Amino acid sequence: MKRSGNKLPFGFTVLRLNAFVTRCILSLSFLLCLSACSQGRKERFFVPAFPEGTELRDGDLICRLGTSWYSGLFRKKASSAQEYSHIGIVLYAGTDSCSVVHTEEDPSSGHGGVALESLSSFLAHSRRAGIYRLHLPDSVLSHFVRAALDYRERQVPFDFAFDSASDAELYCTELVAAALLRADSSLPIRPSISVAGRRVYSLDDLLLLPGTKCMALAN
Repeated sequence: MKRSGNKLPFGFTVLRLNAFVTRCILSLSFLLCLSACSQGRKERFFVPAFPEGTELRDGDLICRLGTSWYSGLFRKKASSAQEYSHIGIVLYAGTDSCSVVHTEEDPSSGHGGVALESLSSFLAHSRRAGIYRLHLPDSVLSHFVRAALDYRERQVPFDFAFDSASDAELYCTELVAAALLRADSSLPIRPSISVAGRRVYSLDDLLLLPGTKCMALAN
């Protein structure tokens, strides 16, 4: 069979084309993987830090703006300032075991509940954070902390129904409000916003309590 000039056989051309396409796909996959890993490293190592010398106390409130996509949605409803999406309570301050008791949902499993998490881990899931100190007697703060730990020991599940009338299940601001009201039922804490027809505790209901001060910010 004669060849026409330098023209290559059709089968050989197809093989070269397939090899070229394969190289392109592999190169693109490598670049995408490299980009994803780079982004992951940035998120993993950018952890907000409080100024040196920041003194934490048991019972301080810690707020954060999370890194997940739904944190931005929660932020719009959480407070008038729209700075944070989540809140917890500082425990074991001044020790290597400094932790945060809080409750949140787990989108991957559809579950969640009250948990105790190290401060470093809590901040690792933050874009920014703030420490707020309640102006309450030490005896009330002590009862507040014990009530929060009690909810954790009972493994109270996350309140997906946002039912503020019951502490059988708790969402994040409800945990703080319920523990405070167990410590002092006369505190002026009432759910002020409406979500799906239910009255829900906002961050403002807690952070705007008389005498509460912002002690430190982390960005």
